[in-house]
Amino acid sequence: MYRGLAGLGIVATALLLCCTAVAAQDGASTRELVELSPQAANRTVQKDLLSVLTPVRQIRSGMFRQLHGVYLVTKAYGTEFDGLCRRDELSLRYAQTEQGQAPEDAPVRPYGIEAAPSFHIIRLPTPEPEDADRQADVWQPKCAAAGHDDKANWFGAPDAHTAVQGALVLEAAVKAVRLGTLKAQPCPSVYEPKGSTCEAAILENGDLSRLDKIETCPAESDTLCYAINLNVSSRLTIKARAQGEALTPGPVTSIAIEQFIIVT
Repeated sequence: MYRGLAGLGIVATALLLCCTAVAAQDGASTRELVELSPQAANRTVQKDLLSVLTPVRQIRSGMFRQLHGVYLVTKAYGTEFDGLCRRDELSLRYAQTEQGQAPEDAPVRPYGIEAAPSFHIIRLPTPEPEDADRQADVWQPKCAAAGHDDKANWFGAPDAHTAVQGALVLEAAVKAVRLGTLKAQPCPSVYEPKGSTCEAAILENGDLSRLDKIETCPAESDTLCYAINLNVSSRLTIKARAQGEALTPGPVTSIAIEQFIIVT
């Protein structure tokens, strides 16, 4: 009889631990969170903040003798566009607290955080008009997996809308260059490798897997303009006709290319 009760106790304990683990995985409700005491709220939010960050592998000072910041990144998550993933890149800023020592020996202390989003395209989304009203599906397994893929290409953009539309503009421009209906203007008189044309360079580098950064640039009201950095070596400035509020661009009207001078 005693052994039977003991066995039931073990089963009950196991069920309790199981249910507690599931509850922790599912998260707390809004009602539970807003009713926390100040101390519990602080502990919970700080713990939650740490839970979305990926591990820091090494602290580096880069080209500086003194540490100015530590790079951190959140786990990858989904966006409102199927096929577009996002993560947030943070820099924990440090500053020297005492003077009179060598930069590498002076004590430093964190004082602030800078953050910016970055994106990864699993497949280029095909936006529909109703996408503007879609809610982000953040718990996408394919995006979580992309965050663990060291070969996945992540690029900077201010938001998901800019990331998708800029990528669509790039794809349309490369297609037009390939068909011979679009020429690079202006085109640098000297382009590396020597003897290569600007159009050949665009076709070689204008791939979504080489995206480094997408930004908007000034344009007329009926025109889209995107400045797109590729492979940390060149920038394309592309203009296309806007189609009202649609994300999909109209015909590409111009493309310009410039090469960055990398000093080592």
